[in-house]
Amino acid sequence: MRITRLAVAELRRFGKPLELADLQPGLNVFAGENEAGKSTLVRAIRAAFFERHRSTAVEDLRPWGDSAATPTIELDFRIGEQDYRLRKAFLKNKRCELWIGTRRLEGNEAEEHLAALLGFEFAGKGASRPEHGGIPGLLWIEQGAAQELHEPVRHAAAHLQRALDEQLGSVAASGGDALLARVQALRGELRTPTGKARGALQEAQAALAQTRAQVQALDAAARSYREQVDQLSDLRARHAADENARPWEPLREQLAQAEQAQAQAQALNAQRSAQAAEIQRGEELLALLRRQLEADAREGAELARRSAALAQAQAALEPAQRAQDTAARALAQAQAESSRAGEALARARLEETRAQLQRQLETSGAHARATAELLQRARAEAGREADLMRQAQALALPPKALQELRRQDERLQALALQLEGLATRVAYTLQPGAVVTMDGRSLQGEGQQLLAAPAELTIAGVGRFTLAPGGHDLAERRAEQQRLQAEHRDLLQRLGLQSRAEADAREQARLALLAQAEAAAKALQVLAPGGLAGLQAEADRLGDERAQVQAALAQLPGARPEPTPGCAPRSSPAPIPTLAAALAAAEDAERLRQAAAQALDAARRHAAAAQGAAAAAQREHEALAALRADAGLRAQHAQAEQRLVDAQAELAVKQRQLQALDARIAAARPDILAQDVQRLRRSAEEAERTQRERKLRLVQLEATLAASGAQGVDEALALALREQAGALRRHDELQRRADALVLLEQTLQTHRQALTQRLRAPLQRHLDHYLGLLFPGARLAIDEHLQPGALSRPRTAKEGADGTEATNATAATIAAPFAELSYGAREQLGIVSRLAYADLLREGGRPTLLILDDALVHSDAERLARMKRVLYDAATRHQLLLFTCHAERWRDMGVAVRALRDE
Repeated sequence: MRITRLAVAELRRFGKPLELADLQPGLNVFAGENEAGKSTLVRAIRAAFFERHRSTAVEDLRPWGDSAATPTIELDFRIGEQDYRLRKAFLKNKRCELWIGTRRLEGNEAEEHLAALLGFEFAGKGASRPEHGGIPGLLWIEQGAAQELHEPVRHAAAHLQRALDEQLGSVAASGGDALLARVQALRGELRTPTGKARGALQEAQAALAQTRAQVQALDAAARSYREQVDQLSDLRARHAADENARPWEPLREQLAQAEQAQAQAQALNAQRSAQAAEIQRGEELLALLRRQLEADAREGAELARRSAALAQAQAALEPAQRAQDTAARALAQAQAESSRAGEALARARLEETRAQLQRQLETSGAHARATAELLQRARAEAGREADLMRQAQALALPPKALQELRRQDERLQALALQLEGLATRVAYTLQPGAVVTMDGRSLQGEGQQLLAAPAELTIAGVGRFTLAPGGHDLAERRAEQQRLQAEHRDLLQRLGLQSRAEADAREQARLALLAQAEAAAKALQVLAPGGLAGLQAEADRLGDERAQVQAALAQLPGARPEPTPGCAPRSSPAPIPTLAAALAAAEDAERLRQAAAQALDAARRHAAAAQGAAAAAQREHEALAALRADAGLRAQHAQAEQRLVDAQAELAVKQRQLQALDARIAAARPDILAQDVQRLRRSAEEAERTQRERKLRLVQLEATLAASGAQGVDEALALALREQAGALRRHDELQRRADALVLLEQTLQTHRQALTQRLRAPLQRHLDHYLGLLFPGARLAIDEHLQPGALSRPRTAKEGADGTEATNATAATIAAPFAELSYGAREQLGIVSRLAYADLLREGGRPTLLILDDALVHSDAERLARMKRVLYDAATRHQLLLFTCHAERWRDMGVAVRALRDE
């Protein structure tokens, strides 16, 4: 496929018509800066083929700001020896026309013919999507999409596979796939792809497992029956022996003797506990008597201590009272000094206030004068802004009318260009003296006429000819031109203008006045950010503030009088200190007063504490002396001493009796007697329990054996073994069938892989051809879905693990999946793979066209040089349209680099 001409109009940034003619069969390079329209042209080619002409999802084709536009695309191309012309218009005047030589198709018929011819599909609804792109979607690379290969290949896989089938028809037409599918279906009845059993095989496995479990259960039951028969015989023998010997009766007699000895030992323990309790009561009485005597001795010592404390408290009371008097005199002196410092501070503060008000009065006066000047300048700028806005308003034109006037003028210019392109050209060369007229105008010599409407040609001596330009579009555009011209003249008359240029000049003048007015407004904003009213309010506020300060100065007490010249000076008043000095002096005096007050409080508290301590010591001494002088208390003390002696003698006797009881208890060993009772009781109970349980077990075993004999366990086991043998034969039969089907499937898969490899060979050959130019010695794997796999290439020295050359074939190459390669490498391989697909399609008789929009921008200089060799080689077999914003990179491709700005 070869495009020879591309023309667009009213499409995105191309509001005016643009035509690219004389496109070459091989490489075509178009260069332009960013926003020059390269991607727009690529989008135009894709829209011409991929988008339905009646689609409403192509708003992106509309020129910016032109809601009435009709994006139009016209393409001349050749496939084989057949010429085609495609003309498609979107949005407003929707239309699709396809000329195949002299044959003309329209609308959906034309679009479906193109889809079948080039190998793509249309979306059922809305805009085209990548999955509908087919072969063009694979070969026409949009900006930034060269590295994306798997999805475009997947969408074009069916077309690529058909191209391979056409080259290898007999091989690809093999019926092996149907046979493989049949074998897989039969294998699927018995096993899953992972080898897990299913269907009849799964049921046979379950039946075999069930019979095996049944046999195991019956065999275990038979063994248990035989074991229980032996156990019953043993139990009967032991039960009869114990019934005759009755071993628990001697144990019961020994237990009675041990319990009697234990009771005697327990009586001794009770007697000892009573004796120990009496001894404890005696010891408690002794302790009480001792505490009474010790308390009397402590009272005597306490009376001596209180006498000494009373003398000490009385000695400390007099110094505390003297210290209190001294602190009171110091506080009075500090209070007088603090009062004098406060009066000096008040005079200093008054003078400071007067000076501060005076400074504030001067500052407010300066601010008031500056504000008045700003107010005058702001009023001048406000007046200037109002005058400029009135002048601009006088020049203003209705915005909608101005916009309509511009739109009409631009449309008239476009129509003139279109009429010029569609008009019939009449070229003539007349003999001298020939009389020829066209619509009454004489024609002489040579020249040409453009006919946009029917005209009458008169040749003297020959006759009259009527020339009528053909084409429905010409008449429509001529009518539209006349209608727009009338509307344009009427709009100019209503606006009082002569032309659009006058309207633009008037609008420019208005905008200039508005700019000046805006500058005046900005100046006003700088002078009065809050507006004139705010500035006036600020001036008024400053005046009020100045008046308030003057009033405050007048209310202050009078200043110190100045001495009158010539008069004798009066006695000098005390000098007024500075505010800081007066404040420091006042703070010092206050600290001294506070310290004196704190000292007086401390002295008072100390004196009060000394007086309280002396009074308390007097009371405590008198109370304890009176208590010690009581005769009754002295008699109680003598009686307590006698009771202490008697209690000590009685306690000694009871302790000797307790020692004798301890000796008798130790000889009886009550702990061993308790162990004997426990041991003998448990032994007798265990012997009786064992005999009872053995009798119960005998009864249970007899019943169980009777039931098992009735069930016929041996007969059931024989029947289960026969069922297990049948299930095993069924399972083995299905297992062998499943294994045979798996082996057959693997054999067919191996054959199919070999066939697939033969199918991929043509594509691999084309791919290896280009890889030899880009990566010498490299190989890109192709899977059965024609998708690129891992890239294998020779290992370079810097890629070795230890910097040495590899010594075998495995170490000499490296392989990396396509997705793990760098962005630049994936972009290069994406282009190379598409070129290989194009070669494959070309050999299959399919039309091919390659488009690259700003590709290879991520390639270094060395890789770019190699890719240029690849593209130049591909251009000898395909037409290749390359759009770039780096013209200097492509000047060595042997073709002219066409700049879009020159078209």
